[in-house]
Amino acid sequence: MIQERTMTLEVSSVEEALNKASELWRIPVEDLQSEIISEEKSGFLGLGAKKLTVTITGPEEPDLISKGVAFLDDVLKLMDFDAHAKKNEDDRNMIEVEGPDSSDYVVGRYGDALKAMEYLVNLALRDPKKEPRLKVDSCGYRERRTKSLERLAEATARQAVKFGRPVKLEPMESWERWVIHTTLKDNPDVSTESVGESPSRKDRKSVV
Repeated sequence: MIQERTMTLEVSSVEEALNKASELWRIPVEDLQSEIISEEKSGFLGLGAKKLTVTITGPEEPDLISKGVAFLDDVLKLMDFDAHAKKNEDDRNMIEVEGPDSSDYVVGRYGDALKAMEYLVNLALRDPKKEPRLKVDSCGYRERRTKSLERLAEATARQAVKFGRPVKLEPMESWERWVIHTTLKDNPDVSTESVGESPSRKDRKSVV
């Protein structure tokens, strides 16, 4: 549920309170509002450092995808990549990465870099016991990978039928395994099953 954020701090200045809230919430100082609740002077005859109780109010808490976009943007900057993250217009759980470095460096060989970023985002922001997972895509990689997996599924199914024995595939992500299972679910000649434990879980084709 989206909730407005508030924080009450005991500080020596309003600026200190704003900076602390900005760092914790990862929100620019200019987007925060402050209110002095109380002011107390310490020291002899009230001379010395002031002690303020300040309430900071921030904008509504962003949803998971917004947090994911902000997190991934920071990662890309730290890696000095010329790329940025944004929400996917069609999938509310998908983060798109665009920019000159998005193909060579963000996707990586066989999508390994992209998968690593997706894992990192979910590890940092998401409760592993809850759904949905955040997905990360760049340069249409997922669509290309899906079509490639569909062709692979059909080819290995024909191989399994031809030789009459199971055919193992390389370890895959959960969504990749889903493509394999979905592609062959209506094929009466084969059945599919996943074996092993993540992240080395595999798909196997077997003759029915």
